[in-house]
Amino acid sequence: MARVIPIWRKIGLSLAVTVGFFVLLEAVLALIGVRPVLYAEDPYVGFSGTSPLFVERPGSDGAEMVTAGNKRTLFNEQSFPVDKGDAVRVFCVGGSTTYGRPYDDTTSFCGWLRELLPVADPGHRWEVVNAGGVSYASYRVAVLMEELANYEPDLFVVYSGHNEFLERRTYPQIIAMPPALRGFGSLAARTRTWAALASVLRPKTENSGVGGARPSVLDAEVKTMLDGAVGPSAYTRDDSLKEKILQHFRFNLARMVDIGASAGATTVLVTPASNLRDSRPFKSEHREGLDPAELARFQALVEEGAEAHREGRLADSLTAVESAAAIDPRHAQVAFLEGSLLGEAGRWGEARVAFERARDEDVCPLRALGPMAGIVRDVAAERDVPLVDFAALADQWSDHGIPGDDLFLDHVHPTIATNRKLAVAIIGELARRGLVHLDSAWREDRIAEVGRRVESGLDSHAHAIALMNLSKVLGWAGKMGESYRLAQQAVELDPNDSMIQYNAGLTAHLIGRKDEAVPHYRRAVELQPDADEPHGNLGVLLEESGHLDEAIFHFRQAIKFARTPETTRRNSLNLAKALLRQGYVAYSQGRLDEALEHLTEANGITPSDPEILSRLGIAQLAAGRAGQAADSFETALKARPDSAALTNRLALALALDGQVDASAKAYARALALDPGVADLPDNLFRVLGNMGKNELAAQVRQRLER
Repeated sequence: MARVIPIWRKIGLSLAVTVGFFVLLEAVLALIGVRPVLYAEDPYVGFSGTSPLFVERPGSDGAEMVTAGNKRTLFNEQSFPVDKGDAVRVFCVGGSTTYGRPYDDTTSFCGWLRELLPVADPGHRWEVVNAGGVSYASYRVAVLMEELANYEPDLFVVYSGHNEFLERRTYPQIIAMPPALRGFGSLAARTRTWAALASVLRPKTENSGVGGARPSVLDAEVKTMLDGAVGPSAYTRDDSLKEKILQHFRFNLARMVDIGASAGATTVLVTPASNLRDSRPFKSEHREGLDPAELARFQALVEEGAEAHREGRLADSLTAVESAAAIDPRHAQVAFLEGSLLGEAGRWGEARVAFERARDEDVCPLRALGPMAGIVRDVAAERDVPLVDFAALADQWSDHGIPGDDLFLDHVHPTIATNRKLAVAIIGELARRGLVHLDSAWREDRIAEVGRRVESGLDSHAHAIALMNLSKVLGWAGKMGESYRLAQQAVELDPNDSMIQYNAGLTAHLIGRKDEAVPHYRRAVELQPDADEPHGNLGVLLEESGHLDEAIFHFRQAIKFARTPETTRRNSLNLAKALLRQGYVAYSQGRLDEALEHLTEANGITPSDPEILSRLGIAQLAAGRAGQAADSFETALKARPDSAALTNRLALALALDGQVDASAKAYARALALDPGVADLPDNLFRVLGNMGKNELAAQVRQRLER
């Protein structure tokens, strides 16, 4: 009878054979030179060069690493000792949100972590370094983490996703990372077997390319598609590229986790959140296949909706806009408008769907797209790393469950308070994972105490300047409502800065709030009397409202203190226009000498302007300077040779100057240009008759009849 082998022995034998096989395989791979791959390289983009973020220098307590001088335009100035001792070293990485824009590290979530962690867990010595780079996308963050992995990190906090579309690049094919690579984990990555398997599972590469094609080679530092004057117009819809970028983002997140693991560090992933309710799309495009009739109907419905809203007919406005959105559901701006109207109607669930569509159909996607939060969640689950779901938290913290200006300063950058709440949420997740041991004193009142201490030390002027600069960026992008709101916040923080007052005036001016703009401009020139642009813009608004003396004064000041030739040219033209109006007013009120003075100066500024010359000629006639008037009319006619009215006035000036033959010829030309000249109030013969110069009129008629 055959001996029956117990099942446990079979399992044990199988395991032993399997382990033995892999041990032998590891040995063979070692002999042939295969080395463990601790994390994947990025085969999809390359860089023309790299330089370290941190450089070593001597410090008072030993060598320290400091932010390199050539990196300080994109990164906060940070430092940490080479020897970390018993500290828990935390690196925060990502883009401008991690950096702390529009401010700096102090009020970033990373800065809050630095202040809050010692209170939450005083049993450890915490060392928090902000390595967030302005405009850094995930592929640049991953490269940076390769450097940071050399500095004994214990923890990485990754907030990435808003910058994935900033730089122009191409992909040879859709990036598809096999699940085996995506979730196998860092332990396997430390083996030679993994290295060999990875080389088989990954797409074949040549010169670090994919599918035999070379990868995009990017500049050593960020050069965005928004750089220069073109702005959002550089973007156009490309659904295929969008899909590739999303998959590259997934690849980079997994790579970051593995880079952290290669250094023995834990990586915390944070889902990106953004302003849905109060941030308009940067650029819209119509869907493909929209025919002319549909486009005309779409535009008519949008105009109909706008008019109904102006008249207070919300239901009619919403009906029209929803109909337009049905014609073209891919038009981001109309989707945003639909969301705003739905919110106004209290239909917040539907509003959220429309706002999300507006974000995801934005042709210039400067906010993380909807799928990106899901990608972060997937990678965190696959790699079993801590996740802070900021996107979900932002919904919970927001009015009506839709993030807006209550949480964000602009389209993506959180308020100071929101950054603090995010830091608290990160600490909570670290505690849940056992990476932070919360002190019994960790309560809301202690968090508030830290908040008061940090905020009391803030530089209000620096923060006001930061908001002003952000306002300028949004204005440049055409988002004037958001630009105006930030400019007003900046004034509240620091009302005694001329530039801040000027920017507040400019944004109010551009959105049509001219009555608000004037006091801002006035305050700007009070604070800085040689500020050219505020003088010029104030002059424009004063001239429009009929305050001509003041307007002329400010135009003169703008010219006097002009910092560019363009400022001089623009304000000179404005001055001439104001002098023309002032001259006309003085003439109509019988102040002839004053009128001549203003009009002569205006003519000196723009000597070929036919309107100024015509007004000047009329004033010269009234002052008995017929010869000068004739010269003025003749010069004006060089610009407007077909003007019958000007030619008639020239005929009158010539007659009064005694040039009867020339007057008759000019009047004949005026009649030829337009017989209606005979009916003008200032017709040659009517004026001569009113002046009692009937004999002179007869002489001109004689010449005409020859």
